[in-house]
This record gives sequence, C-alpha cells and structure tokens, in this order.
Amino acid sequence: MARLEGSQDPVFKALNSSIGFDWRLAPYDIAQSKAHAKMLAKCGVISDDECEELVDGLDKVGNELEENEFIFDADDEDIHMAVERRLTEIVGSVGGKLHTARSRNDQVVTDLAMFVRGHAQTALERQSELMAALLACADENSDAVLPGYTHLQRAQPVYLTHHLLAYFWMFTRDSRRMRACMQSASRLPLGSGALAGVNWETDREFLAKELGFDSVSE
Repeated sequence: MARLEGSQDPVFKALNSSIGFDWRLAPYDIAQSKAHAKMLAKCGVISDDECEELVDGLDKVGNELEENEFIFDADDEDIHMAVERRLTEIVGSVGGKLHTARSRNDQVVTDLAMFVRGHAQTALERQSELMAALLACADENSDAVLPGYTHLQRAQPVYLTHHLLAYFWMFTRDSRRMRACMQSASRLPLGSGALAGVNWETDREFLAKELGFDSVSE
C-alpha cells in the first residue's frame, strides 16, 4: 500500500525502476523462487500442495520469459515484482505466499550473486579455451622472431612465443580475478530479510544446497 496519496511523478517512476536492465536476472529469480517455495514447504510454512502449485506456476513464468512471450506491465518496477505479479495471475492468491520470509533486498543480492557465479564460470571456460589456443600457436611458431617495442620504438628482438605468452599470463591473472568473484559470491544471502533476519523458522542451509552456494552469509 502506498504511503503517499496520488500517483508517482513520471521522472521518479523512471528513476525507481530497474526492469530495463534487471530483466537479465529472470532465470536466477525463477530458480531462487522455486528453491524458496520448497524450503517454505519443508519448514511447514506452506503445504506441499501449495509448494507444487508455486513451482509449477514458476515453471510457466520461466517458459514465458525464455520464449519471449512474457508481457511486462508498466508497474513492474523490477524483475522480482514482475515474476511475482505474473505468478499470482497464473496460480491465484497462493502466489502471494511466496514472499513469506524474504524481502526484495534478499532477492536482489541473491540474484546478483547467482548471476556473478554463472557468468564468471562461463568466462573461465572461454578463457581456458583461448589460453589453450595461445599455447598451441606459440608451440607451432617457437622459432619465429619479431621486434619488441618500448615507447613506440624497436627495443630488442623477441620470439613470437614471448609475445603470445604475454597474453597467456594476462588471461591467467584474469582467471584469478574471476575465481575471486566466484568465491566472493559463494555465500547465500537469502534469508537475511530486509534488514536483520525474518520472523519465521527457515532453513538457509537447505536453500544454499538447492542453489549451489557453499555456505550461508553471516
């Protein structure tokens, strides 16, 4: 319920909306919502039948998003609101129970952590392929010589292998940074609530296991 009378100013509404870019978090929001529904059922907060309804509904929402059939509403501030709004349209009032024991703050940071982990892993795999190609090229041209430059002037002769391996070691450092990102995003924030936890008995370890996190955040 709005705390102020009247509609939002269009400028404020545009400033407050993140749907224009956080729609990319949709697959992660669906995954964490399904895990959250299962956790709520495991802890007895909702029934198994309600959990099944929610998971089936989320699958339908996910399919609509994947097939580009999802219709965003003008009042969808972010992907979390859009998913929950569409879910409730599909399954009815039980859709509102999905928000029990979590906040949008929870959803934002959890989605972002999952996004970072997923994309860092993809980057690592592609970097590995690129580094292997550099090594193969260096090995095939081990006797090739070319001038090395400094301050835009020729400095000394080097092997092409040296030049290629310079990039190999650059990508090695990038890989370390990607792994550091993955490590930083390895703790599950879901369950922290809007500020200092939630007033429900939840199972954060179950959620961490379901979503592939190493542990839960303090």
